[in-house]
Amino acid sequence: MTPENAMKLLANPTRMAVLSWLKNPQEAFSGYSQLYDFGLYGVCASLIQDKAGLSQPATSLCLKVLQEAGLLEANKVGKWTYYRRCEPRISEIAGMMTQFLNEL
Repeated sequence: MTPENAMKLLANPTRMAVLSWLKNPQEAFSGYSQLYDFGLYGVCASLIQDKAGLSQPATSLCLKVLQEAGLLEANKVGKWTYYRRCEPRISEIAGMMTQFLNEL
C-alpha cells in the first residue's frame, strides 16, 4: 500500500470510526449484546452496521475495504462475521505514514 492509498483509505470518516470503535469494543459497544465476548472473535458486523447507521451493503463495503487493506481480521462463525483490528498491520501503516511525512 502506498502512503497516498493509505491516506485515501483513512480519509473516510466511517472507516476511521470503525477502526476507533474496534480499538476498545467493550466501551464502544457497551450498550450492545452479542453471543460471544468481544475478545473471542471480535465484533459482529450487524453491531457495526447498527452503530454506523448504514445499510448492510454499505457496511459490508466499508468492512471489506478495511479487511482488504489488512487493517481488520474477519472471523466467520456460523452465518455471522466478526471483525477485529489487525494491530501489526495498523502499526506498519502508521510507521510508513510517519516515514513518508518526515520525508516531505
